[in-house]
Amino acid sequence: MILAACAAMLGVMTPMASAAPNVKVTVTLDRIKVLYSSEEGACGSIDWYAKVFINGVPFNNEDSPSQDELEGQGDISPGWEFSTEVDVATLDQSSGVAKIPVTIEVWDEDGGFCLGDDQYDASQAVGRGINFQVAASPCRVFRGSSTGAPCGSGYIDSGTAEDRAEVTYSVAVDDPASAPGLRIRCTSDPVAPTIGTPVTVTATALDGAMMPTIVADELQIVAARNRSTDSVRYPLADHKVSGVNSTSVTFTPTEGGDLVYGCRLREGTTGLFTGWRRVDTNPGTSAEPRPVSYTGPRGSRIDIVFVADRDTYTSSRDPRFLDDVRRVVETSYYGFNDFLANQDKFNFWIARAQGRADDANDGDCDHDLPAGWDDAFAFADAGAILHRKNQRDCALRGDRIFSGVVDTAVRSDALQVVTHESGHQPFGLADEYPPDGGYFQQDVAPNVYEDMAGCIADAPALNREATACRRWERPTDWWPDPDWFSSEPAPNDVMYNNTGPANAADIRRYVLIFGDCASAKC
Repeated sequence: MILAACAAMLGVMTPMASAAPNVKVTVTLDRIKVLYSSEEGACGSIDWYAKVFINGVPFNNEDSPSQDELEGQGDISPGWEFSTEVDVATLDQSSGVAKIPVTIEVWDEDGGFCLGDDQYDASQAVGRGINFQVAASPCRVFRGSSTGAPCGSGYIDSGTAEDRAEVTYSVAVDDPASAPGLRIRCTSDPVAPTIGTPVTVTATALDGAMMPTIVADELQIVAARNRSTDSVRYPLADHKVSGVNSTSVTFTPTEGGDLVYGCRLREGTTGLFTGWRRVDTNPGTSAEPRPVSYTGPRGSRIDIVFVADRDTYTSSRDPRFLDDVRRVVETSYYGFNDFLANQDKFNFWIARAQGRADDANDGDCDHDLPAGWDDAFAFADAGAILHRKNQRDCALRGDRIFSGVVDTAVRSDALQVVTHESGHQPFGLADEYPPDGGYFQQDVAPNVYEDMAGCIADAPALNREATACRRWERPTDWWPDPDWFSSEPAPNDVMYNNTGPANAADIRRYVLIFGDCASAKC
């Protein structure tokens, strides 16, 4: 399934007032095409990757999953997206316009026999990199012109040296998805609308504690449809209000095509934008997963695929399952601060094939995977088998899938179980509760340790004293029992009791993975 970039919707919703103190700058490489290569053949086929610098912040997606799957192709359309926040107040404004410097470099990854990687010339100017500047408000790209050109897609640069390439790229500047002490939640009901079904989109302003105490200067909801037969966006709603905490708008898609919507918030000089969410309004019967909130390229997003448990639901189109998906998105993800703050880095999908959530109370985690999981769902960072059974949930990290109960009559913390299991997959966090959880130590940014020395050594990096490290044993059938250690507080932690917040080691792990997404390495 190929979905057009949501950035094309930018003409529908205009930013409110002036640029926020922080802006999100996004550079997307739409195409890299070899024009000439002196080494191709002698050093194998071209294996493109990119280095991008935004306001001096470096990004490099070498050896990422999306780079690996495109190796050997001299002409690729990768949709690699690189993004970062920039504080406008720190920029040089001596010319009267605050400009953000950007550099794009394209490289060929070579083996050891070819004496290192090669940078291909992609610029008519001096040097091999593409260098330009971006003004934030309004967004304009300066590529040698004193007036600049409106941001958008289709900029093309090419080199003149022997090893040279042509690069097509796009640039966008917008408000970030969150700011200190300020969040915006944007939800749709139903989560998977169809043609002729009324859809209600709700925007809610929240403070840094996820409480609805903020009275926003402005809240805006915009929705449009994009017909599959053309690229024109047809407005469905443009709703803007002032001095409120929450607002909703209801509309009915009446023709085929994708639904696209997004929400904005303005509080003083700070602006937030959720990013565009694209929804496939055709339930279909194909084996491919159905996007219910597609925000951007898979290589720059955490892709969560919801799977209907066959013991609980009749199919992936069961109204109960679709409503449970809605509640999970709203509560398990957009109700959890660290996930909501990075909402623009998630894609949500529905698997058309069903699976089965296994009860881990017997000591094994043997979920039945949906048909084609290793093929049609190979892109997924995590599958979430939703169910309403009274059993213990677990994650199969090797298979990129976990189970999660959604019935609060079965477990009062049901929806938070999904948040906890998401910590295991895709974020790679270990359980922190004794005595029978899933324990392991990550090589980078661990939250659980195999020995006390490792916990003590890492404590300062988490702003903790060595005395914060605690120990527990996991009972086994052999002696001595293995010990595990963590400095995370017990029991008030999401990886300990589901309902707790993320603490320092959890947050460090989230930052690491979300940082990979910003570098097109998800």
